[in-house]
Amino acid sequence: MQLPNLREMDPKRKRFLLYSAAALVVFLAAGMVFGNAMVNRYQTCLVCHEMTDAVKTWQGSSHEKILCTSCHHKETGYYGFILGIPHKIKDGIKHITGEYSLPIKAKEHTEDRVCQRCHVKWRNVSPSGDLIVPHNKHFEDKGIPCVRCHYGVVHGAQLEGKFIRRPAMEICLSCHGGGQKLAATYYAPTLTCKNCHTEKAVPDSHKDKSWFAMHSKVATDPNHVDRDCRSCHGWTPYFCSECHKKLPSTHYGGTKWRTYHAERARVNKSGCLVCHNAENFCYRCHDPFKDVER
Repeated sequence: MQLPNLREMDPKRKRFLLYSAAALVVFLAAGMVFGNAMVNRYQTCLVCHEMTDAVKTWQGSSHEKILCTSCHHKETGYYGFILGIPHKIKDGIKHITGEYSLPIKAKEHTEDRVCQRCHVKWRNVSPSGDLIVPHNKHFEDKGIPCVRCHYGVVHGAQLEGKFIRRPAMEICLSCHGGGQKLAATYYAPTLTCKNCHTEKAVPDSHKDKSWFAMHSKVATDPNHVDRDCRSCHGWTPYFCSECHKKLPSTHYGGTKWRTYHAERARVNKSGCLVCHNAENFCYRCHDPFKDVER
């Protein structure tokens, strides 16, 4: 099909085509400006009731002043808006047909370059409090992605109704706990508290002189205030096994310990109960009713 020659075209028709083209450009530009402004409003997300949880968790996060598109568009400005149109059409169809599952979850993690639009990667300390977080050692030296430590900081824990403003300690301990799956990749960093904390608050129960003997009872007591051992010590049983898999030096020596342990128990029975935390443990060998007539 041959395009018409504008020089040979009727002047009235030429003006009509030029005005129509200009009007189309203005219409598309206005639509783009309006559409981009609409997607930048969180109220637009709330048009779909299934997005209520996502909006509420965002409002409770440290990113509540940040526009949705700042993180959810891979590219910025109108270019990012244009690239997102196919996804918006697809999501609109799912909303109309009801073909979606709750809770709404992103199919891919936010890329590091999106985070770096606001956050510089060489920050030494991000969280408040006593934490020491050298980003260069995590991000640049080890290549750990942002979401590995900061996953869920905006829409986190929707099912539990929790708003996460800072990384939970168990996230740190997934690598710093040693022996975990990721530790093999990230070289099992240190477990020393002072390397991550400028001042670590020790629970009052830990300051008691009998804590070494009593800690097992606290760990197994569901009602004790300090029972959540893993908040500092990582995911059990790994931390516990580091001590419990090693016998005390007094236990070595074969039959010698069998004759010596009773004297040791009389002097420091509470020490025995650190590992043998049941009063009837001794009864496995010593029958308390052996002299009683049956």
